[in-house]
Amino acid sequence: MKFQNSDNQKAGALAAAASQASGISFKGRRGFREVLRELFREETTGWQRNELIWLGFSVGSIAVISTAYSLSRGLSLLSGDFIISLGAAVLGCLAAIFTGQGKLGAFVFGFLNSVLYGLISFRYGYYGEVMVKFLVFIPLNVYGFTVWIRHINPLGNETSKRSLSWPGRLYLLLTAVFLTGGYGLFLTFLEGQYPFWDGFTTILATMALILCIMRYSEHWILWMIINAVSVGLWVAPFMDGRGKPIAVLLMWCFYLINSVVMYLRWRRHERLEREAAQESPA
Repeated sequence: MKFQNSDNQKAGALAAAASQASGISFKGRRGFREVLRELFREETTGWQRNELIWLGFSVGSIAVISTAYSLSRGLSLLSGDFIISLGAAVLGCLAAIFTGQGKLGAFVFGFLNSVLYGLISFRYGYYGEVMVKFLVFIPLNVYGFTVWIRHINPLGNETSKRSLSWPGRLYLLLTAVFLTGGYGLFLTFLEGQYPFWDGFTTILATMALILCIMRYSEHWILWMIINAVSVGLWVAPFMDGRGKPIAVLLMWCFYLINSVVMYLRWRRHERLEREAAQESPA
């Protein structure tokens, strides 16, 4: 009952705030510095203490464990492999958490992560990952920023959320199966490593990002599947001797946990927004 009352109060607060604000506005003549100041304020508000702790813990853990592991194996911390892997992992964690918070920074960090992760994927022969990062994820991160900025909700200054219908979910499943098979055959022709698994994660990741841009909560379900498979993909280099990308492996382990937590958060906020819309005056 206590949690229900708390949720009702938040929904009421959202309804009241919605009548006074509609998110970030860039209309009118304002200086670039003022726009940046407003963006920074929007990105740093609405965080709870446990969310900030999760942010610091995830990034800090990946950095510390990756460094300790590399040192214990006698690997150079100045090698390009280590620096790019760690950079991709940290930026990926920031992108995932900011996405869960519904913040625009998700696409800024996602853009940078796509560049570095594409490079490290090329190094290990995951060509499907390379192509999707450079040809799909980088432009979609730019586009996603422009979409989310038009749908910022005043409560917590984060993007609004919604869900697919059951027919929409079925269509999503059939599309994923069809595209994964075709892309897996293409990667087989390129002689990539684990082509069908690589193709599976590539197709689902693309669909997940599109759903994320469209603000559908189901993108987190796709990420749960992708993250579980990707953990296996990045365990493989340890097993077959191709390398020790510990930072990237830790990143995917974090992604798996984060996707479950953030799916629950999105669905909860979606319900609050729906209740607020019902309470808000027409």
